[in-house]
Amino acid sequence: MNQPISTKTRMITATAELLQVQGYHATGLNQITQESNTPKGSLYFHFPGGKEELAIAAIEAAGAEESQKSKQY
Repeated sequence: MNQPISTKTRMITATAELLQVQGYHATGLNQITQESNTPKGSLYFHFPGGKEELAIAAIEAAGAEESQKSKQY
């Protein structure tokens, strides 16, 4: 049985994808919440440091994912 993806994970994933495509400065909080289908209040609940804290989490998650991919080869 598949478990739903957490709000925090959806935000991190959406942010990582947006940062890769358009960069930090072009990625806004409203866009992140819209793409992740999450309420804006959840952003500050999970990431009290705002956009910067969320971007750091997204970059770390993307790096960990790439590291896992490279270990498979």
